[in-house]
Amino acid sequence: MKTLNAPEFSSLTHQATVLEEDGYGVKVMKLNDGSFLKLFRLKRTFSSALFYPYAKRFAANAAELQRLGVPTPRVIQCFSVAEPKRNCVHYHPLEGVTLRELYRREQQPMPDERVRLLGQFLASLHDKGVYFRSIHLGNIVLTPASDLGLIDLSDMKIQRRPLSNRLRLRNFAHLIKGEEDQASLQLAGEQGRLLLVSYLEGSQHSDKGLKEALTNALDIPL
Repeated sequence: MKTLNAPEFSSLTHQATVLEEDGYGVKVMKLNDGSFLKLFRLKRTFSSALFYPYAKRFAANAAELQRLGVPTPRVIQCFSVAEPKRNCVHYHPLEGVTLRELYRREQQPMPDERVRLLGQFLASLHDKGVYFRSIHLGNIVLTPASDLGLIDLSDMKIQRRPLSNRLRLRNFAHLIKGEEDQASLQLAGEQGRLLLVSYLEGSQHSDKGLKEALTNALDIPL
């Protein structure tokens, strides 16, 4: 991974718009040409990120998702900077709107058609071996082509075989967190049943064991 010096980094980010930041600094910028820059802080403590930087994980996962036919950002380059001490991934963003942002605009539960699409999308990801640990409605994007895609790709594992039932259950547990997402996708009612039916119909690896495990874990009768 190449290193940008201070003048090069300053030139790249000149007049950039900060989209996300925290107490440690900027996390995501929108550059003048419309591309995005995601910055990963280098932690001082020992971690796997020292050997496999999050910027490289993002790029590798994006490439593999594209190979699998999943809409995702297109990476331009990865690089590091000395000040601020960061690893960075520069990419073209995925066009569309996150499911969370759609709820904020509409202020009503997710339409049935979108719930079905989400169930089928999750089934497709799991069948393809995609385990997205950080999955939630804020990083699933509805594209202009009415497909679903993924963003924020660092915390992900992609294996060569379909996910086990255990990992599928864990992924569903991550999906709906926080009051906002729970208001958008109400698993306790008809939406939950529709999501589960769409998931099971969309999966090529569903069986009685998976159906029972999901209905019990989510407390959704079919």
